[in-house]
Amino acid sequence: MGYDIKSIAETNLLYDSVSTRGGEGLYSKLDSKGGSLYYMLDGIACLSAGYLFVFNNYLPIIICLGFTVISTILSFRFKDVYHKKVEHKNKNIVTVLREYSIDLKESCKFIVKSKRMKAYIIFGAVFFGFIKVIEPYESTLLVTRGVPAEQFSMIFAIITLLAGVSVTLSRKLHKRFRNKTLTVISLSYVSACLVVAVCASVFESNIIIPLAITMFAIIKMCSATWNILKHKYLKNFTTEEIRNKITFTFELITGIVASIMSLIGSIILKKCGVNYAFLIVSLLALGIIVLILDYLRPRFGLKPKEYKKEDIDISELIKQ
Repeated sequence: MGYDIKSIAETNLLYDSVSTRGGEGLYSKLDSKGGSLYYMLDGIACLSAGYLFVFNNYLPIIICLGFTVISTILSFRFKDVYHKKVEHKNKNIVTVLREYSIDLKESCKFIVKSKRMKAYIIFGAVFFGFIKVIEPYESTLLVTRGVPAEQFSMIFAIITLLAGVSVTLSRKLHKRFRNKTLTVISLSYVSACLVVAVCASVFESNIIIPLAITMFAIIKMCSATWNILKHKYLKNFTTEEIRNKITFTFELITGIVASIMSLIGSIILKKCGVNYAFLIVSLLALGIIVLILDYLRPRFGLKPKEYKKEDIDISELIKQ
């Protein structure tokens, strides 16, 4: 919950801060650079945590707490981009929740009326759900193959660092494939999952570990690129008036869908074991993603002249 709230606030704060200094283009540059740095530091932290855990199981958590305190102090230094006159009233929790529910209804109303927004959220929710299902399968597969804790942390540290490099190329990827970008990312992700799943189901020995690590790197690079581009595409649909509402609704829907899918994924894992669970989920992902991409194709990533007026005129959708 905390991570989603942070994600909503930081991406909108960054976008609004540069809206008069290069707009979406500048936002994409800053977001990709920041995302790359994030994954690189995440890789270093992952490697450090693996070794610190060997010495003391609680040491990584204590250090994490220290960084959390520092981040919290820094967050109080941020200033609002838009200065609006706010009526200060003593509001009880019921009133606050009622206001949130009204914002959510307005956002959902806008999404339902926008065909491309609706298609994009369906894709984003399902793809994010599969990412969250597959993530624990990766670590479980390595654990069942007897990979030690020190090597485990080193493997995922390297993979995360590679993800950081891939994020720096996200803008070039978008320029190269344009409206095919989501197709390239999602199908590359699913293909890598299928390769690991098939090999894990066929071979019982540790011979597949190098191949699995290579595929895990591709999986991580695809998910990291998606995490950067999803905010870019989402911001393209919004104005300052509805940006926070739409971002909140997007994160809420994707979170709920991912939670449900993770629950189903854990049941499959318990019933079938990691090898066959990986295979089942990968095949499901392939079928469902292909269907959603087919649904997405006439509704998203089109040229401006190919959209209907009501699909691109945000102000009219808000008024309706």
